[in-house]
Amino acid sequence: MKKVLITGGTSGLGLEIAKKLSRKKYHVTILGKDESKLENVKNDLRSKNISTIKCDLRNYQEIKRELKKVKDIDILINNAGIIAYEKIEKHDPGNIKEIIDVNLLGAIFVTKELIPLFKRKNSGIILNISSTSGLVTGGHAEECAYVASKFGVTGFTETLKKEMEEEGKNIRIFGFYPGGMNTPLFKKAGLKKDTSKFMDPAEIAEIVVFILERSDSINMDHVVVNRNKNL
Repeated sequence: MKKVLITGGTSGLGLEIAKKLSRKKYHVTILGKDESKLENVKNDLRSKNISTIKCDLRNYQEIKRELKKVKDIDILINNAGIIAYEKIEKHDPGNIKEIIDVNLLGAIFVTKELIPLFKRKNSGIILNISSTSGLVTGGHAEECAYVASKFGVTGFTETLKKEMEEEGKNIRIFGFYPGGMNTPLFKKAGLKKDTSKFMDPAEIAEIVVFILERSDSINMDHVVVNRNKNL
């Protein structure tokens, strides 16, 4: 049974990926900072293939401590993310730091702690969920901190890929760049945004699972998925 760890897996895309993988007999560990949400997920899914780790991605020492519990891993999905809309001169510095800490540093630190396990096996997949906002053609006004964090994830992904290639490691590094999805992302940030015509995270999760299950002979390391804005 392959072992998967997903950050930010208590809602949205992360939860949909967890559902689909656990049903396909992967063992899925969901990492999140809210104990009650982690318990709700376990109770809702009622699967022996689901476990949880309570961990705040804003705290490196906590990441380091909690990830010592992970003894084996085949797939890491760095999915956790938060957003805010604000003109840069009005944006609260604490909120800017939180966005960078969760979206970018969280992905970097989780990878830092777990990659020795991948290297020991010389196999596995690291999938970083960025965003179309992490591409040169993406992003919107008043998303400066969010876009900066996602550009960081994009750069981290591409450089990590080069590191693994130079070391001759059989560890696949994927970047996944979805556009707007109908998830609680905006609601959690206190933003009133109509996401009803955005993409269904369950459908996007199907694409993620498809990527993860491709053979080593197929390279899908940079996948962009956006909604049809004419609908």
